Amino acid sequence: MSGNKPEGQRLKFIIFKVSDDQKTIEIEEASTDPNYETFRNKLAEVKEANGKPAPRYAVYDVEYEHEGKRNKIVFISWVPSGCNIRSSMIYASSREGFKTALNVSNSIQADDKDEIEWKNIVSEASGGKVKA
Repeated sequence: MSGNKPEGQRLKFIIFKVSDDQKTIEIEEASTDPNYETFRNKLAEVKEANGKPAPRYAVYDVEYEHEGKRNKIVFISWVPSGCNIRSSMIYASSREGFKTALNVSNSIQADDKDEIEWKNIVSEASGGKVKA
C-alpha cells in the first residue's frame, strides 16, 4: 500500500469512514505501525458522537509465510453490534462497491472483535492455507 508516509515505509493499514454528509468514503487513519493489535484495537474502539460503536471499512496489509514470504491486502467491513441501525445500513449498502473500487478480493465482515483476531485475518489472506 502506498500513500502519505515517510520515505521507504509501507502502510500497514488504512481505516475508512463514510463522510458526515454520507456522500463519500474518506480516510480516517493510515499507519505504518506493524503491530496488528494496535490496528485491531483502533478499529474496535471507534465510537460515534453519541458514544455508540461506529462502523468502518479498513484494509490491512497481511504478511505471512507460505512457500516463502507473501503479502495480501484484506478488506474488513467492521459493523459492530450495538451501532446505529442507519449507519449499519449505509455501510452494508456501500460495502461491495467500495471493495470493488479498491480492487481487493480477500475480505472479512465482522461485528465482534473476536472475528478480527489475527488468525482469522491470516487465514483469509492465505486462502485458508495458513493457520496462525
